Amino acid sequence: MQEKTQISQRDPATCLSGPDPFFEEKKNAFLAAIYDNNSSDAESIYDLILSQARKEGTNLSETNEKYLRQVQVAFKKFKTFLLSHSLSNCSERMQDKYLELQTLIQRKVKDQSRQVEHVEYKTWEKNLNLEPWQMDLLFTTAVTFQMTSGCSNYCRRCNEWALPKIRSHFSHDALKSILKKLLNRGNSDLSLYGASDPLDWEQSPFDLRDVLSGLDSQWEFSLLTKIPRGKQNLLKALIKKKISLSVSITDNNRSRVETLETEMNQSITKQHNSKDLLIPAGLDEDFISVKPSITDSYGTEILPDGAWIIIPTFTSALHPFGHKKLPITRETSFFPVKKLGRQALLVDYFKPLEVMGRGKKIFYLQKLLDVQVESILLDNGSEQLTPPGMRSLKEYFSIFDEAPRLQRKKMTRAVINRLKKKFVGKGSYKTLTNQKRLLYKTKIRAHLDFCNKNLVQESRLCAASFFLEAVMAYLENHQVKGRIIGFLIKQEAVDLRKKYKRQAEQEKTSSLFLAHHADTWEIFRFYANSLVMGCHGNTISKFIAGYPSKYDPVADRFVPAPKTG
Repeated sequence: MQEKTQISQRDPATCLSGPDPFFEEKKNAFLAAIYDNNSSDAESIYDLILSQARKEGTNLSETNEKYLRQVQVAFKKFKTFLLSHSLSNCSERMQDKYLELQTLIQRKVKDQSRQVEHVEYKTWEKNLNLEPWQMDLLFTTAVTFQMTSGCSNYCRRCNEWALPKIRSHFSHDALKSILKKLLNRGNSDLSLYGASDPLDWEQSPFDLRDVLSGLDSQWEFSLLTKIPRGKQNLLKALIKKKISLSVSITDNNRSRVETLETEMNQSITKQHNSKDLLIPAGLDEDFISVKPSITDSYGTEILPDGAWIIIPTFTSALHPFGHKKLPITRETSFFPVKKLGRQALLVDYFKPLEVMGRGKKIFYLQKLLDVQVESILLDNGSEQLTPPGMRSLKEYFSIFDEAPRLQRKKMTRAVINRLKKKFVGKGSYKTLTNQKRLLYKTKIRAHLDFCNKNLVQESRLCAASFFLEAVMAYLENHQVKGRIIGFLIKQEAVDLRKKYKRQAEQEKTSSLFLAHHADTWEIFRFYANSLVMGCHGNTISKFIAGYPSKYDPVADRFVPAPKTG
């Protein structure tokens, strides 16, 4: 397989630096005002949310309605503060606004569920209004194909904040068209669900068995259902046709599943088979803590009212979905290389992303996406945040310690043998192309360099500089989100300030990072948290200027970048 080594000359990440969608932005501003104990600002922002919701009425997109529901959940969580007479003289008026927004949301549910729409492929494609190469990459990188908008189950703890009641389906012809386009691109491994239950899909006289029965053996889709009421016979039919599926267990459907197993005299594959989900979500979101990521894939999501890029992130007030949804428009200049399951866990979320651009050219971004910086700032190093197989930033910083360096040195022969097997195999070095030879030698050199004590120290400084520069740039452009992050990491910031404040004032930043037995991770967290709290900006700016860095995807490490000015 050809190595993807090219770095983009014009960084496409800059195309995603625009503002968040209105309701996501205002949801964050509303929370920031609450965290700041500013009830007046919270009410003003809520007024803007309510005003826009009135204008959009029943034209709200699925994702925007989810953001409104998150606002309402936050309101209920902090209701005592928002309605306190000591903080606001308008508690009754604020409650009335909450009830009005709740009524608007409920009206949307009623209006949309009276007559379920079936979205045709051409309508969906026209609404997306993408260029042919973008449509091609959308299908190539899809990880989720959500056939229905809305869900008949509406589970209280839904990770995806699914909307109640069925709103729309892709038409049967649209399903066939999209599935064909996916398969034509070799994309047969994806989830046929999202914020919906796949068994909800129907268009008389068709149901899900008609869609899946027509798929050949190349498909490796995953299907997860709660078994909507009235769909027991459909589930039985799918199992008899040996359609691979799992049932997500809740208290509401547990007895239904047990009854079906008895009737069929066989067990059904289950997920979440416990009274409590591992990751609280939906109405259980507390908006004051950080939890593991819910999402385990990089790629795109197709649903009846549009398409999105999906990037995993920690689950928090910033991203209650457990991922960031980036809208796909004609301005979208890249798509993440598709990664699922274990592949996705192996992605170091704190490194520039591997993406695919026009002509399916694969390259690495030069900068981090905003969502990656947010994850860096929210990653406090807790083992509870890091699922098995995923490397945390804390673990990454440990590779610069002396013991790992010496271990790498001992493994040099094994590493070179592995690279030889990969590049040369049973052939001869002489038969390699010039490009393969160069890459082979570069990989060997990269390993040898990372065994050199001085170069390891240099790489440690470059990594710290790269991350801190990304944090500084992010905070300059995202003050509201910075306030939310500051609230979520407040105690950690206080503890680290007590520990490192005096040293930071007396020593150079580089000296702190290179000190004997220095805890590189803690020092980085101290400086990153300081930026969030508005401290040590000048000191950190000097450090970044002294150690400009970039990511080298061939060496897979951070290296010095040419100094400017």
